[in-house]
Amino acid sequence: MYSFKDNEKYKEFKDKHVIVTGATGAIGSEVTKKLLEGGAQVVGFIHDINKINDYFQDYLKTNQLKFIQCELKYGQKITELFKEAMFALKGRLDILICCHGKFFPGNVIDTAAEDFDLSISINVRANFHLLSLSVPFLKVTKGNAVMISSVDTKIVEQGDFLHALNKSMINSLVQNSALELASFGVRVNAVAPSFVNSNYRANKNENNGEFLEMMKGFSLLNKRIIEPDEVADSILFLASDKAGFMTGEIMTIDCGFELNHDLSFLDMK
Repeated sequence: MYSFKDNEKYKEFKDKHVIVTGATGAIGSEVTKKLLEGGAQVVGFIHDINKINDYFQDYLKTNQLKFIQCELKYGQKITELFKEAMFALKGRLDILICCHGKFFPGNVIDTAAEDFDLSISINVRANFHLLSLSVPFLKVTKGNAVMISSVDTKIVEQGDFLHALNKSMINSLVQNSALELASFGVRVNAVAPSFVNSNYRANKNENNGEFLEMMKGFSLLNKRIIEPDEVADSILFLASDKAGFMTGEIMTIDCGFELNHDLSFLDMK
């Protein structure tokens, strides 16, 4: 059983009220854990209740954590979900962190229109909708939002069209909303990782492990894949007062991948 001892490293999040989407995913679960250890009040949007492990079960017995099971692809339900989250947070929101996402492989020519629409609905529209709902509350707290982009917005890969497009739209959402909200003291930023040690792309390759092993060769630093825990720390840095002068930032964390890639003609389907 977890002891609920505060983690000094994340103590600045104590009593912060936070919404985290994808809260039981590879990155989202690490973000949620660190926030809880810092003493934050967290509402997590989750897709799969089977990922609620013993660690989270202990916190669910308190008033510090609430999970809401949902499908963020259904735009008409997001307002309802947000109202439920804000009720649990007693009407206060300091930080919105969007960690959810679904990977859609495919090239420009062979991508189905249905996949195109669904990918944008999950990976872009949901972020936009949640941010727009959060803004009135973030203005009051002078809070901030953090989203997940990708280094793939800067490079070209075979079979990566939709992913790169979705994340490019996230970049635009982050930068334009940061511009519009700066006068209210609200910050909006994103992290842009390269390949992360998770199953995010497992539906793209029959053997996700072999795929990630291959990608290690493109990382200049230590020839390894970034861990979800490391991405979570970058997210929380942007969400913290340490990044108080940063807004509209797309912070790349890629072990030098962008400097050392040549995937334009590599068949990654």
